[in-house]
Amino acid sequence: MSVCKIKTLKNNTRMSTQELLQTISKKIDEGYTDFEIEACGQHDIGGTSWSKTGKDLFFRVINPGQRVGAMAMNGTTIVVEGSAPADVGWLNSGAEIIVKGDGGDTAAHCAAGGKIYIGGRVGTRSGALMKHDPKFEPPEFWVLKNTGSFSFEFMGGGIAVICGYNCDELLSVLGNRSCVGMVGGVVYVRGKVEGLASCVEVVKLDKLDKDFLKSGMTPFLQKIGHLDLKEELLDFSKWRKIIPLTNEVKKTKISVKEFKEKEWFQEGLFGDLVEDDGAVYELAQTDKARLRKPIWNSNLCVGCDICINNCPQKAITKEDNKYISADSKCIGCGICSAVCPRNAWSVTSTN
Repeated sequence: MSVCKIKTLKNNTRMSTQELLQTISKKIDEGYTDFEIEACGQHDIGGTSWSKTGKDLFFRVINPGQRVGAMAMNGTTIVVEGSAPADVGWLNSGAEIIVKGDGGDTAAHCAAGGKIYIGGRVGTRSGALMKHDPKFEPPEFWVLKNTGSFSFEFMGGGIAVICGYNCDELLSVLGNRSCVGMVGGVVYVRGKVEGLASCVEVVKLDKLDKDFLKSGMTPFLQKIGHLDLKEELLDFSKWRKIIPLTNEVKKTKISVKEFKEKEWFQEGLFGDLVEDDGAVYELAQTDKARLRKPIWNSNLCVGCDICINNCPQKAITKEDNKYISADSKCIGCGICSAVCPRNAWSVTSTN
């Protein structure tokens, strides 16, 4: 069949996202597999579409909104002519997504399959939570220029390639605090890198790494329209790879106070608004910091000890047939009151 062309702005009236997605679904049921969409900021284009007959789908999109290609499946190809906002390829499950301009924040966030090609830069937290199911090929995320800060947070698998093209003036082509919590996958990077999390290491490329970049660079550059950069980008003297530390060499567990002093932002996350005294507070407070405290009624108690056996803080003791809750241990959770069959325990506010 011919290409299905959809314009989403007619007579100054914008088609809603819901209407657009329903129109695409209807056209797919009619047999269309090739779409040209002149969008006007509608979101989720391409990702939520699929053919009941299993036919491959192709989308060429102009001016998409957020989450273009979100949750897209194998057999779907999406080409964005120009740039795209946040969440490009969010939870990508196998599609090939090509953005010829810049991608916004959280590109490739939670990607689990397929390939995402970006012909410019991407924003903060891009590549975060990428993962890899061993039953399938790992997801790939290729970026011509650089990422914003907090890229590749908690990455668990997959492959990212950050080419750092025309980014010599940047202090880091990965922004600041990249790879926090990274436990799997690999990030290939070309250019200066600063502010990496301490859970990763930067190592030189081996032969397999170079072979991968050689085989993948040509299709990447072809799809974003920059094949002329191939020779420059395959100068391996400027490339390194970032991988998570193995369990054997990871640092021992540190306290929250040490984390704040050594790993967190200088002067705290909100240091420009409040002064951080560095104190570390327990999640559940005792004594005067409690929100509630228990009261025991001797007239209702039958001495069954259920409260003692169920107190998670071991705060309740029994002396001379009297039950006492230690303020220094009690967090005011109210479990004693909840389990008492005679309602001998009640909980009152400390305010």
